[in-house]
Amino acid sequence: MTKHQRRVHTHWLNIRYAGEDEDDGCANELSFYAQPTTNRLQLLLTNVDFQKQGHDNTFSLDRDDAQALAKFLTSWLKEN
Repeated sequence: MTKHQRRVHTHWLNIRYAGEDEDDGCANELSFYAQPTTNRLQLLLTNVDFQKQGHDNTFSLDRDDAQALAKFLTSWLKEN
C-alpha cells in the first residue's frame, strides 16, 4: 500500500494511509457509505495494530450530523 490512497464509488468514500509521520506507523482506513435504502451515512474506521490485526469502529450519521461535519470541513478547508 502506498502512504495514501483515496477511492470514490457511487455510495462509498474510502481513504487509506500507512506510516504517516504523526501516526504509529500502522495502516488505517476510513470509509463513508451512503446507504441507498436509508437516510443515514455510515462511517467505518479501521485501525490495524502492530500484530497486523484490524479493529473496526462504526458510527452512523444522520442528516444534521452530516451538515455539521460539512460545515466543519468547509471551514477547515478555507483556513488551510
